[in-house]
Amino acid sequence: MSVTQFLVTYSFSTPQDPNAIAILYEWNDPANSTTLVNVGNGLSVGAGNTEFTADANFTYNTNNDCSIIPTAYIVINGAVCPTSIQRQSAFFWSTDDQGNGQVEMAPENWNVCYNNPVVDAVFRDASEFNCNIQVEPDVPNRAARHVQFVYGTNHNPAATIRNLTLTDGGAQPLTNATGNLVSPQTRGTVLPVTAAYFGPVDIVPVPADAPISVSLPMNAPADAANAVGNRFEVTMFNWNVCNPWNGSNANPNYEDAIVTRGYVQIVAAPVPAFFTRNAAGVTTTNFCIDEDIFFRNQTTGSGNFGYTWEFYDDAAGTTLLETSTDANPVYSYPTGGTKLVRLRVRNNSAQGTCEAEITHTVNITPSLVAAIGLIDPATNGPLATTDFCQEAAAPFTNFDVRFTDISTGTATATTGRRWEFFDATGALILESPTGGGFSTTLLGPFDRTFTTPGVYRVRLTVRDNVTLCTTEDTDTIRVYEKPKPDFTFNRVCLGIATHFIDATTLDPILAEGITVREWDMEYDGTFDKDPTLDDETEFDYTYTTAGTRRVALRVVTSSGCEVMLVKPNIIVDPKPLSTFTADRLSGCSILTVNFTNTATSQAATIQEYRWEIDDGSGTFLVDAVQRPTDPGFDGQYTREFVNNTLVNIEYRVRLRAVTNRGCDSVSAPVTITVFPGPAAGFVSLNYSPFNDNCSPVEVDFAVDTETQSMNPSEYIWTVADDSGQLDWVSTGTAPAFTYEFQNATQAIRDFTVTLRAVLPSTCYGDSTVSIRINPVPSSAFTYDTVSYTCDTVVLHLDATQKGLQAYNWRITINGVVMATPTGDNLDYAIQRSTTVDQNVVIRLITTNFANCPSPPTTHNVLIPRNPGISASFTALPVEQTLPDATVTVTNTSTPGPWDYRWDFGDGTTATGRDVPPHTYATFGTYTITLTVRDNDCVDDHIETVTIHPVPPVLDFTYDPASGCSPLTVQFTNTSQYADPGSYVWDFGDGGTSTSVNPVHTYFEPGIYSVTLSASNALGQTVHITKSEIIEAYDGPTAQFATYPKVLNIPTEPLYTNNRSFGATSFLWDFGDGQTSTEIEPQHKYTEEGIFTITLIAYNPSGCSDTVSVTNAVQTIKRGQLLVPNAFRPNGTGPGSTNVSNNEVFLPLMRNVTKFQMFVFNRWGQLLFESSNPESGWDGYYKGQLCQQDVYIYKITVEYDDGKQFTRTGDINLLR
Repeated sequence: MSVTQFLVTYSFSTPQDPNAIAILYEWNDPANSTTLVNVGNGLSVGAGNTEFTADANFTYNTNNDCSIIPTAYIVINGAVCPTSIQRQSAFFWSTDDQGNGQVEMAPENWNVCYNNPVVDAVFRDASEFNCNIQVEPDVPNRAARHVQFVYGTNHNPAATIRNLTLTDGGAQPLTNATGNLVSPQTRGTVLPVTAAYFGPVDIVPVPADAPISVSLPMNAPADAANAVGNRFEVTMFNWNVCNPWNGSNANPNYEDAIVTRGYVQIVAAPVPAFFTRNAAGVTTTNFCIDEDIFFRNQTTGSGNFGYTWEFYDDAAGTTLLETSTDANPVYSYPTGGTKLVRLRVRNNSAQGTCEAEITHTVNITPSLVAAIGLIDPATNGPLATTDFCQEAAAPFTNFDVRFTDISTGTATATTGRRWEFFDATGALILESPTGGGFSTTLLGPFDRTFTTPGVYRVRLTVRDNVTLCTTEDTDTIRVYEKPKPDFTFNRVCLGIATHFIDATTLDPILAEGITVREWDMEYDGTFDKDPTLDDETEFDYTYTTAGTRRVALRVVTSSGCEVMLVKPNIIVDPKPLSTFTADRLSGCSILTVNFTNTATSQAATIQEYRWEIDDGSGTFLVDAVQRPTDPGFDGQYTREFVNNTLVNIEYRVRLRAVTNRGCDSVSAPVTITVFPGPAAGFVSLNYSPFNDNCSPVEVDFAVDTETQSMNPSEYIWTVADDSGQLDWVSTGTAPAFTYEFQNATQAIRDFTVTLRAVLPSTCYGDSTVSIRINPVPSSAFTYDTVSYTCDTVVLHLDATQKGLQAYNWRITINGVVMATPTGDNLDYAIQRSTTVDQNVVIRLITTNFANCPSPPTTHNVLIPRNPGISASFTALPVEQTLPDATVTVTNTSTPGPWDYRWDFGDGTTATGRDVPPHTYATFGTYTITLTVRDNDCVDDHIETVTIHPVPPVLDFTYDPASGCSPLTVQFTNTSQYADPGSYVWDFGDGGTSTSVNPVHTYFEPGIYSVTLSASNALGQTVHITKSEIIEAYDGPTAQFATYPKVLNIPTEPLYTNNRSFGATSFLWDFGDGQTSTEIEPQHKYTEEGIFTITLIAYNPSGCSDTVSVTNAVQTIKRGQLLVPNAFRPNGTGPGSTNVSNNEVFLPLMRNVTKFQMFVFNRWGQLLFESSNPESGWDGYYKGQLCQQDVYIYKITVEYDDGKQFTRTGDINLLR
């Protein structure tokens, strides 16, 4: 591919020397080719030596990459300017064997085991196309491909597959019984190809991202003449857009195609063989129980062999114990006897029956496997535990154990037994038989008692007295001493922490320690630990309330020994209360303040209260001590504060309460401010108590000279009477004051006038004088019309104030004084004129006991002339029955310009001479009244009509008619003609109501009828029933359980158990934002936490029930180490890091912070070591691929929670 016209122009701001300028092209091809363009070979100079242009070409011959980026730089005086880089992108394709392309067939060889038939042998195109979309996603080579399989190329009749056929619509013979091609053909243009059969040219259409071609199946019968090594060749030809197919099936252009070949070939069956040896490398078939047997595979042949080892528990091979697919396994037998071992070997890469087997036996001794039985003598049953906890002090417990021989297998004449018992020091204290021998008969049982703390070992040995192979079983009895719990504490006052110190001691026997310390700070007979105090040995604990408590300490050792100590009388004395109030906080000297102790009633026992005062010195001193036992103690404390200075003095007062246990508390201080204070004086200038002093009286007051001499900053005058303050006036610095005193009462009224002279310090002095003001009587009176007829009006006059010295009335009609009566009340008659209206003026003046006259009171009364009115009407019919309720009214009054007012007796009124017929809403007897008025001349007329009632008409509505129980229904009463207080509802479920429009709730599911009854005023009762109008649906009940309560994420799922009933669908909310509608879903959490799970159950009626379980599950992340048991290294060389393809041995880890791995061969030689959790063993040692074998690993990790873990095991290296 050629790149042309890579044209580059560089511009400078100032002229340059053309001989110093060049442009460098780097083509970025495999040879790192470059081109330098200067003045001598094509550099173009312009714009006054400020522009330099070059153009260069380059041809790429090999498609190493699908995209190339040639670059250009400006070169100045031989130096490349890196910031001047210019790039071009070029894409080009090639044949499918260049770049990333690779033409392949799979399998490379179709292997058939000797003397087996060839069955449907096929090859598929396994090529990777040049510049595919994964390699070059920008401009991929997705053009169409052409692929052809050609069968029987390069044929050798003497070493081929006989009678081979191909299926293409029908059977097509390829070779005959002598191995020759049946119908050889030759095709091709420049490069001819001869073969038995030419398959079709397959087209891989656009987009051609992957191959699709598969060869035609080939078959041949089993034939002993097809010797091992014979083969039949199949060739695959590939064309793409860069080496295109010429389009001719008869003569393709094979010379342009990319070629690969595969073979159908005959392979030999494996020949299995093996031998056994011990750990010392000695070849033998005699082994001890549990001794490692090293099996050495001697199988011959070639191919991808698969091995199956079968280890049997008997010589006949009937009881299979275990199998292995290792090439050279290591195995040990747990029991004695003659054991059969079978090795099956199969060629996995060959078609047909390519399997063979071989068997050998090994002899395992002794025939008996030692086993100790532990019996509890008290129950004659199995011993529950071999770990016992002894009391730290007497009385001690004896722990009895019975030891029996329960060895398995079959004893022979050469089987020997031996028992050994060791004390806590490891010394042998009992043996059977004695002298270190072995007994050929069964020994025991042995009853032993253990009391003293220590570790006691018991050993049973079984030996074959000929091979000297032994088996042992050892049991250990451990007697631990319980810890001796103890702790100390102190007595405190409330608010002070109690100090606890764990004084527990332990005498360990196996370096055991105390692993659990738990405290119950409020022990009530049931141990309930405080988790914040776990494993605390010394701490302060603050109780929030006073009282006496019991504290329990529970300790557990690493051996599981547990003991609890409860101590009573942990006392927290109450802290007393110390609060008080003051009735004043400031004032002028001498200031008396009453203090009230508000904490006299409290739970604490008070020894004394101390009143402490700071007089400004900064130190509180005890001013008084009060004890509740003092006679007359009431919590009151009174103190006078004196200020003889010219400035303010501040006193701070506080109260200290002290209990009989010495606990005290101090109140917040209260500040008392004491000011200096003056005197005051004044006189009245124009008031004498010997005058009449009838209200109102204006009095002038003046401040005396002595008070004025103190230069007060303000004069404040306060006027008051028996009811309290009436007025408050500040005259500033003016020493005079005038006030009008009024007495609106009818008694003598005494006033006080107080002068307050206020100094600049705000302290003041007061003085007071009295003023007496006589009352002025009231002339108020009322008048009322006693009688008002069209002829005469009688007025009643009544003075409001009674008992006065004199009442002087004057009555004037139309300007003429008609009468001057006396007395506090009277009746006065006035004859109405028939021609004019009469204006009546009434005046009253009164005099009281103090000779004080009242001001006159006057009222005007207008009496209109006599108009002459007569009211009458008719009302028909007089009686009728509902629903007839209309009455016709006819006015028969004397005519005139009067005002008419109708009252129909049912709250309805009307005006006007004539009114329309009136209809009554309900039954009853009604009085109709007509009032005819001409101003004050009034005449009335009444008629009575009766409307008889009808029975009630009942009906009602309801909403809703149906729903889930409990169902609340609103009933609306639409009845007529019923007494509102007579309604009775029956809701059909036993519920009733007397409300007009009731609301009722149905709690049980069902269909209900509703009855309404009512009466009218005459007692007539009517019923209405609406049948089966309300339906309350049955609701479901939601219940569930989940497990486990604690699970490890993200691997462990949460399981649900749906215990709901009456439901058909469900909605789960797992508390992490995830939901499910399955009946019993499984759920995996991804985050740590504690989650609340909610289940909503629904039934077909749409009813639902919801249940939530708080803290239903806790999720945690734990460290994890997963180790594979085999891997297959990359055979092309060391350095592979491909863990995903199993080319590197590296465990899968989670939450690991530290890592170390060692790999050894079976002889203990270290082959690999790594502390990098991302670096594993690639199967190489010193640059050489290790042989297929079993290797040993040791891995030590530390998780993010600080815990360490070590794991060892085997890893199979496969090749």
